[in-house]
Amino acid sequence: MGAAENLKQRIVGQSMTDRVYQAILSMILRLEIKPRERLSEVKLSKELGVSRTPVREAFLRLENLGFLDIVPQRGTIVAPMRATEFRKSQFMREAFELALVRRAVELEDNTALCKALDRELKLQAVHSELGDENAFFQSDEAFHKAIAVHCGVADIWPEVQRVKMHMDRFRYAIRSQRETPAILKQHRKIAQAICRRDEAEAITAMTLHLRRANHMIADTAKEHPEYFEL
Repeated sequence: MGAAENLKQRIVGQSMTDRVYQAILSMILRLEIKPRERLSEVKLSKELGVSRTPVREAFLRLENLGFLDIVPQRGTIVAPMRATEFRKSQFMREAFELALVRRAVELEDNTALCKALDRELKLQAVHSELGDENAFFQSDEAFHKAIAVHCGVADIWPEVQRVKMHMDRFRYAIRSQRETPAILKQHRKIAQAICRRDEAEAITAMTLHLRRANHMIADTAKEHPEYFEL
């Protein structure tokens, strides 16, 4: 299935402006639309069977987020993955998630949280064994979200998702080099430290986990220099 057909399926029956934006963003994050690829407002609107307005508005929103470069005389280009955006994204995500870890350690009753984390760890073990990366990373998201939910601040999770978008894009670029067993091991350390209320160890484990991609970016950039602006 081509990128346009894939995108069209995602927006059928949905509110156009937001859904076109969400669909294009998803394709950029997952590298279904490659960095530095040129996008045509006219072509996309025709392929999707929508007017140019929602596509144009989606482009502007994505430019504001740093995912598109709209250049006079050159048009709209998917932005390369920029180290500056990654560092900013990581900094903000770390601030959110370390605060959640501290709150999790302080929970009066952490039984439900520990059960939720254990459930995701078991799922991740199965997905890792089967080599199902997509399912593994869905559980990865659920693992981190569970901490916010059981700390009573579920409404903060959309903000975490927003600030980590550039990290997610880098994640898809380096995912072939990532080993799910290593990530699972890090998740276990985080869960164990939270559940035994060891704040120092939980903070250390989460920090190492959130910074794990740093040393992998340079190697990936050597393989796909056209994707990056480091």
